[in-house]
Amino acid sequence: MRELTYFPLLESFPKTSGYGYRIDPITGAQGAFHRGVDYGAPDGASLIAPYDGQVTTGYESGGAGNWVWVDDGNGNLFKSFHHSGFAVTGGWVTAGTELAWIDSTGSSTGSHAHLELWEWGINIDPTGYLDRAPLFSGGSQHPPEDEMTDEDWNQMRQMLNNFIVGKLAMHSTPNVLIADDHGQFTVVLVDGKPHRLVLRQGEDSLAAKVGLLAPQKPMNPPEPCPVALNVNSLTPQERDILYSYPTV
Repeated sequence: MRELTYFPLLESFPKTSGYGYRIDPITGAQGAFHRGVDYGAPDGASLIAPYDGQVTTGYESGGAGNWVWVDDGNGNLFKSFHHSGFAVTGGWVTAGTELAWIDSTGSSTGSHAHLELWEWGINIDPTGYLDRAPLFSGGSQHPPEDEMTDEDWNQMRQMLNNFIVGKLAMHSTPNVLIADDHGQFTVVLVDGKPHRLVLRQGEDSLAAKVGLLAPQKPMNPPEPCPVALNVNSLTPQERDILYSYPTV
């Protein structure tokens, strides 16, 4: 399944129902399967195309109400329903195009956005794709300067965590910290080839605290780790090899 170019709504509304088995909100039946993710979008909120694709619209009485599909032509389909009406009823559209307006047509307990993803005719869990999709800025190069929300901070923390893990967690055991006159670095493998990873001030201590880096791998734990390996303790040949590694 392709990633979404944009989140299908113009705002990040709260989730009201997830993908999978649940109690049917209409009938109260146990074990009903929910094929999409619902968001608490109000009546009249805009639905936009999450990527470029061919639009198809229709109406299902007593079920989906007004529904819309977006087919990218490569087996990926987006579906949403319960809309009050359509801004586009067919044809090829680009990502971010307004398609319809959120409502509660068909079988629904209230106004909300029901969003589904399909791949080659098979319904898939859209949760991760929707969570990762960026909000549409309307083509503006200067997005609104809103204050950071709790969700924004959590996303930033996750990005920083992924950065540190992706940058330093190259092996199951801690890498060795190396020091020279210019600072500290470690050696990591990139595509199977050694590279020098230069560490910023504080990054080395943080990596050591979370177990991604060690001053040196101790020979006989739990003996204390020795101090960082100094390049001056290496032979000239070893130093030449070490500094021949490209940096990342």
